[in-house]
Amino acid sequence: MPSTEKPERSSLGGVVDSVLSARRRVHVQSEFLNILEFIDRFKLLPAGLFPVQKFILKMYYGIPLDDVIPERESDKIRITDRYGNFKGYLSEVQYLQYLYEQGRCNVKEQGGRPRRELILVLGRRSGKSTMSSIITVYELYKLLVRGSPQNYYGMPDGSEIRIICVANDKEQAEIVYQVIAQYTTTLDYFADSLVHDTKTYQRFQTARDVEKFGKGDLKNGGKGTLTVTFKSSVAKGLRGRGNIVVVLDEIAFFVDDGKSSARQIYRAITPATKQFSPKDPDDKRVPIGSTEGRVILISSPDAKEGFFFQQYQTSKSGGKAAKDMLMIQAPTWEVNPTLSPEDYEIEYAKAPNDFETEYGAKFSDRVRGWIEDARDLTDCVIPGLTPLSRGNPREPFFCGLDFGIAKDGTSVSLTHFTEGRIQLGYHESWYAGKRWEESNPHLIGPLVPYARTLQDVDRLDIDEITSWILALSKRFYVEKGLFDQYAGHIFEQKLHKVGLQQFEMRKFTAAASSSCYGNVRFLMYAHQLGVYDYPIPEQSSGIRFGENLHSPHIAELLELQASSGGKNITIVEAPKVQGKHDDFSDSFVRSCILASEYIHENPDSLEMSQNRLISPKVARMVGYRQYHRTRSRLHGPPPRERQIPYRRK
Repeated sequence: MPSTEKPERSSLGGVVDSVLSARRRVHVQSEFLNILEFIDRFKLLPAGLFPVQKFILKMYYGIPLDDVIPERESDKIRITDRYGNFKGYLSEVQYLQYLYEQGRCNVKEQGGRPRRELILVLGRRSGKSTMSSIITVYELYKLLVRGSPQNYYGMPDGSEIRIICVANDKEQAEIVYQVIAQYTTTLDYFADSLVHDTKTYQRFQTARDVEKFGKGDLKNGGKGTLTVTFKSSVAKGLRGRGNIVVVLDEIAFFVDDGKSSARQIYRAITPATKQFSPKDPDDKRVPIGSTEGRVILISSPDAKEGFFFQQYQTSKSGGKAAKDMLMIQAPTWEVNPTLSPEDYEIEYAKAPNDFETEYGAKFSDRVRGWIEDARDLTDCVIPGLTPLSRGNPREPFFCGLDFGIAKDGTSVSLTHFTEGRIQLGYHESWYAGKRWEESNPHLIGPLVPYARTLQDVDRLDIDEITSWILALSKRFYVEKGLFDQYAGHIFEQKLHKVGLQQFEMRKFTAAASSSCYGNVRFLMYAHQLGVYDYPIPEQSSGIRFGENLHSPHIAELLELQASSGGKNITIVEAPKVQGKHDDFSDSFVRSCILASEYIHENPDSLEMSQNRLISPKVARMVGYRQYHRTRSRLHGPPPRERQIPYRRK
């Protein structure tokens, strides 16, 4: 039976190990400044690092932490809450323990295995781009110090070594790149080696490049093998390059469309970092040190899903996959103590859930209520207000449309200006296969006779919808109308054919829709929005929020769910439950956007008249007396004492 014990290591193996160790000491040893000395020597940050930023760099590069609290106030790690309430000072060693106990760092004690993958979950305005650029410039400095980094890493002479920053788009990636370029072009140490400087990349010569290809500079160029560049997140164009440093900036917000997803980018770009380990000078096939390539995942957090959140969880797992990872999670007020607590209070008041994610560096539940507190909307409900049957002559109304034929319905919302608010004046919805009264319990009767037969059709007819909008325009003076791009060109032609030239189609991207809903929420918070909650249904059929029952259109707004669609993009939609819709919400938001745009474009064109806002632009066009004559024709003559005599000028 064969023995299961491991054989003893031969003396020859011990000799080989000792020789390799000696070569490693000679080959690896270089006169490097550590990263903090590098920052001070070249004055990268004249004001110095924030204490927590210094802590992060010490942890990443294995520089011993201080176990005493510094004397200078600016060097102390100051612990506060988001309101600025002081909790105490911590030394760097104590701060590491503090983070670990709160689950905000995956390392309990400094030391041990070098960790090459840095996962930074930081709040906004924490100086993430500054730290990324400093790490990048420091790694470039180390490559230049080596003289021939290709020989050190066992690569063919003249091979390109790249430092790359990848972001969701080129504009975002360029932010970090521009900070890097500022350092490399202003510091003599780098400027002397810089041979190419464009808007998308910089190229540097090593000592070996000068020896082999001749000295170059920015004027006459020259062969350089070190490249610093930035790219947008397209995995196909990132494979197969010698990347020693990879910065994935704001990775939580990479667009998840397959080729540009964070997972695909990571898999495409990071394997190249594994080749950068020191090799035996006599045999380039023999590694004599650990991998020195670096991967930096840095971002404000987003939802509790996606690749960035998975890497965050992996780092905390403690398994083999986490051995090379260092994860640090910190809110803005810990990392950047210069921001005012008052600013945090304002941001928190605007959106508490968003604040905890954006500034508190906490991963959020992806799906949440778009209106977080029902009182924000119910405070905008005007008691006793009911839908209008028609508008006042020449009073501008703004029509938002959400067009649908089969699965979704078509909804119309009309808003106008009243008492300094954008107020809902009328809304109506049609759904195929559903009785008109079911969707519009707030209206006494339909505007067109065929509306009651909707339950008999599988899909709505576009010509009937056009006639419906035309009938509405005869009851309300529609200043402008708006609908989205879905079947938009055909619908726009239909409306223009019947004379409704004020209606337009607009392409609503995810970013545009997010902006529209954000604008309406701001109006709601500012109490510049007015809505009716009518009719209140009976107890058995109503939708209850808290202690109150609400009409269907108010209930629809309260049921809307918000999810993250990328950086600064919120996708607002109905719950994915059969029978739930967001057609009214979309039409209402578009109507409010038109009203807001009208105010922005005509800041001086609104004046108060009889407790409502009218457009003097229209009044000037028809004349004051003609306006009253038109009103008389439409509504009958007013009392004689209120008539205005006509005088020829």
